Amino acid sequence: MNKWLKPIAVISGTVFLLTGCSLFDGEKDVVVMAELPVFEASYQPKIVWKKSIGDGVDKYYSQLQPAADSEAVYAASRDGEVKAFSLDGKKLLWFNDFDKHQSNLLNRSARFAGGITLAVETLFIGTENAQVLAIDKYTGKLKWLAEVSGEVLAKPAYDNGKIVVHTSRGDLIALDSVTGELLWTLTNKQPNLTLRSSSAPAIAQGGIIYGRADGFVSGALLETGQALWQLPIARPFGATELDRIVDADTQPIISNGVVYALAYNGNLTAIDLLKGVELWSRQYSGYNDMTLSGNSLYLTDYRGHVYAVDRRSGDDIWANEQLSYRNLTAVTVANQYIVVGDGEGYLHWMERESGEFVAQQKIDSQGLYKAPLATQTHLYLQSRGGKLVAIEKPSINVE
Repeated sequence: MNKWLKPIAVISGTVFLLTGCSLFDGEKDVVVMAELPVFEASYQPKIVWKKSIGDGVDKYYSQLQPAADSEAVYAASRDGEVKAFSLDGKKLLWFNDFDKHQSNLLNRSARFAGGITLAVETLFIGTENAQVLAIDKYTGKLKWLAEVSGEVLAKPAYDNGKIVVHTSRGDLIALDSVTGELLWTLTNKQPNLTLRSSSAPAIAQGGIIYGRADGFVSGALLETGQALWQLPIARPFGATELDRIVDADTQPIISNGVVYALAYNGNLTAIDLLKGVELWSRQYSGYNDMTLSGNSLYLTDYRGHVYAVDRRSGDDIWANEQLSYRNLTAVTVANQYIVVGDGEGYLHWMERESGEFVAQQKIDSQGLYKAPLATQTHLYLQSRGGKLVAIEKPSINVE
């Protein structure tokens, strides 16, 4: 039963963190974290610069990740610090602290959790205080703040003048990106027990695709919020509420008219975007986002196993099980390599074509929680302890 290192939230608000310790008297631990793999490194990653982003996210669940464009790198801490740095890391362009904003006077802190989404010269961030903030990317000043129905734990999505968020209550909400005005709400019923996370929406061809806590993947119209289709990729099964958790919490990937989605205690499923029908399905169980590159889907499952899967058939290309239960992040593609972080603060570099290790970096002993952001030339990584790290990408490009 104790299969993951992931927070679980009950609708009442109670939160548990399962770490391999028994919830029931007499039950022995079943989770054993794998030792660090030992190998001869064949690549030496280069850290270009490091900066501090307040106290980071500490031990709290968070989907905060840096954002970057051709002008700057942007990062935020859970307690509301937001900073913009020049791409070479030599200059702090601006800094703002939203912890003391009047909207947070009755809250413990700003509790930033979902984001950063960079669009239309604006940073969009969701919070555990049921807020969405729009921040000017040039000055760091607040453009607007909107209150919504539920915590915004997942990254907001932008398209065609709309910001779409998926809240912890299961609501899909669209806001005007310029004013923050509520445009529509699509409500979904939540199970009694869920993982403490939400699927970030994905938008394509005028539609929104998102995973739900009941194991369904759903489609809705961006313009009106009208539901289009829903497809179960996991079904509750088992004697206890814990056994029956089936969250589809990963952000769906949309490519060439096909949706790829993954659920906990469920499946990796390819779905026709317009019809909402299953194309193929394979048994995987995970809660981290996937990455698509070429014909390969890269994912980490609940056990900490890393996979490359053929997008056309769902068949395994390779599997690496040497990082079991190390509380892995999602996978980021870095040209001929892929990288994945772990809960002890190591960044693991692997051959993209074979899954073999080529390098290992210790970033922060407080741990890594979110996959690095990849740009054309760099990886930008944020640690639990608030370190923002820029790493040079390898020069060879494989597509």
